[in-house]
Amino acid sequence: MFEPDPHPLELEVLVTPETTLILFAAIVEPLRAANRVTGRQHYRWRVTSIDGGSVQTAAGVPVPVDETFDPSGTRPLLVTGSYNILDHASPKLVRLLAQAGRNRGIIGGVEAGGWLLGLAGLLNGYRATAHWEDLNAFAARFQEVEVVEERVVRDRGRVTTAGSAPTLDLMLELIASRQGPARALDVARLLNYQFSAPGRGTPRQGLRDPAVARATDLMQRHLDDPLSIAQIARLAGLSTRHLQSRFVAALGAAPQAHYMGLRMTEARRLLLEGQHKVLDVAAATGFASPAGFARAYRRWHGERPSETRRQV
Repeated sequence: MFEPDPHPLELEVLVTPETTLILFAAIVEPLRAANRVTGRQHYRWRVTSIDGGSVQTAAGVPVPVDETFDPSGTRPLLVTGSYNILDHASPKLVRLLAQAGRNRGIIGGVEAGGWLLGLAGLLNGYRATAHWEDLNAFAARFQEVEVVEERVVRDRGRVTTAGSAPTLDLMLELIASRQGPARALDVARLLNYQFSAPGRGTPRQGLRDPAVARATDLMQRHLDDPLSIAQIARLAGLSTRHLQSRFVAALGAAPQAHYMGLRMTEARRLLLEGQHKVLDVAAATGFASPAGFARAYRRWHGERPSETRRQV
């Protein structure tokens, strides 16, 4: 699942009562945004519950459900949980999760969903995390689990997160793994969320390299009149070669690719708004000729600007 793969991925989200809306959104919104910025249905999701009925969230807003949870399924599974999780850990649910462990290659417990995986014995012998308020209690309850104080833990076929924001980090890591860090950053920008590529700094701390942060800010402010990479490097206080290496270390992408990603993401946003002519979108993203813009857009998004416009 966390490997480069152009094929669509379908996840199953098992929602338990008193899950927060923000936790549910942290799972599905990055996937929706990834589909939007790429123009492809890279991600699909099915929402399930233990009885097939809608689930009441902590805010009292019900989450509609697609189907009843079936442990014999094979889709990667994310189990949600937020408040009073032990009250919702029915013997039936724990039994079904234990059965799912025999069929699912990937099972995750997001926020308090990790407690349900622990009760089902699915974390024994694995590293796992939990919300900081419950971490000590979680470690005391599941002594066969290596409990660590981290935001996101992926250990072989098990995934746990320490809350809603770490779950958003997890989904961005998924997108980065499958479609590349540049795409994950596109999604993070769309959500106005700071994200560091996995393995390159702590998620949500954003760009810890001030020179790279300065360079990306310059790029963002010069979409319609692009600067050269040499100009950006000079303004960021670096040589061009040093900027290249710092970009790859911080973001996993060369500055040229990152800059083009910013321009192409903005172009797609403007086209989907449906209020701008293609010629105007080309100019707004730094292209002197519509033909050059169309070629670059098709290479980046896999479709012509006119095809994106027809989706409005």
